[in-house]
Amino acid sequence: MTFYDIFTYLCTFTIIIPLAVFCLFPVIDHLKTPICHLLIKISLVFVCYFVLLIIPYMIFQQDLGNILVFLAVPVFFYLFQKETNLMLPASLFVMLTACCLGSLSYVIYHTFGVIFHPHGQSTEFYPESMIAQLIFLVFADIILYKPARKYLGWMVTNFHNAFVWRIACIFPCCFTFLVFTYIPHNYYDIYTYHDLHVYFSMMLTLLVFVFLLYVLFYTIIHSYVENQHILEEQKILEIQAKEYSQLSQHVQETREIRHDFRHQITVISGLLNQGNYEELKEYLSQYESSISLQTKIYCRQPAVNAILSHYDLLCAQDKIKTKFAVDFPTLSPISSVDFCIVLGNLLENAYLECKTLQKYEKFIHLKARQTSPGAFVLLIENPYEHEIKKTDSGFFLSSRRKNCVGTGLKSVTAICKKYDGHLSIETDNHRFKVKMFLQC
Repeated sequence: MTFYDIFTYLCTFTIIIPLAVFCLFPVIDHLKTPICHLLIKISLVFVCYFVLLIIPYMIFQQDLGNILVFLAVPVFFYLFQKETNLMLPASLFVMLTACCLGSLSYVIYHTFGVIFHPHGQSTEFYPESMIAQLIFLVFADIILYKPARKYLGWMVTNFHNAFVWRIACIFPCCFTFLVFTYIPHNYYDIYTYHDLHVYFSMMLTLLVFVFLLYVLFYTIIHSYVENQHILEEQKILEIQAKEYSQLSQHVQETREIRHDFRHQITVISGLLNQGNYEELKEYLSQYESSISLQTKIYCRQPAVNAILSHYDLLCAQDKIKTKFAVDFPTLSPISSVDFCIVLGNLLENAYLECKTLQKYEKFIHLKARQTSPGAFVLLIENPYEHEIKKTDSGFFLSSRRKNCVGTGLKSVTAICKKYDGHLSIETDNHRFKVKMFLQC
């Protein structure tokens, strides 16, 4: 066993490096570790991996290539998952997409083998095929960088349905499996049975098919997410319409009170002149109860004020104490629609939790203010009494839908990332606190 043998053996595993780089493209905004530190970790892992590869090669005296690659995939996926804050099925889909790309490079490798070594076998090592495979993967990383970040990255950021992600993982698995089973063991068989054109046609068909599946999957996910966003905006508009109706009613009541006020003054003056103070007191009490409470103004933004008024009214009906302190300016770099979606989802979660509360005092405290021309800080606090459960990736599970990530917090998280913000959630002494920082 010479140094050249060991070198050529290790070269067969170098394809994992560009594939690992590809895995980082969609999740670069979800990394727990700074990219520079992560690259150092990845380098150390690969050094250890290549060192460990030499041991079975020296024991068995033969190339175990594909077997060791497949055995390494679960280990690399575990390390990959630990470094991201994505849900497991979404990160698995990214990893399997990289495997899909790797299987395509495997086709490139054997295509060069079929062309330049007609009498060769798939188990043999061919330097020119290895170089072509690596060049293909490097160019694939360069070409797919923007699509992976823009489309695949968008999906793992905005879509959080674990069941759908699990189903989607079937497609790259099937493609990878079909590619590896369709590779000919003896290259000469293709020439013997005149199947060269069939081989290339089949591979091209598989490639086009899996590409169309990815496009279709993205289109469906994008339509679903946009539809959810439209439904949230529609909900906000319904709340604003209800608030407008209440304001119109209040204006009408005020007009009627102003019209009848001179008659009330006459009655009050008459009772006062007659000295009927008890009757006057009772009359004033009845008159006060007949006047509706004045509409509260929480901030200068009508849309935000409508959201706060809506949930304040709901809380009052269920005897939930509220304390809202919100300062959202009329002109703001942050969209009022996005801010309303954040407020609506957080207040709805807090309201529904307080509504079913049995043991603790019901309250919702909200503070939101602009700390600088392009920065906002939001804090909402409410009690809870059920068990708080989280996924391995840190997502909070809904208390109303079993084993599902909370929809409201997903929308809030997406908007937080949109504005390059930070979201933190604390649970202490049966108090649920959500702190959010947004900036433009």
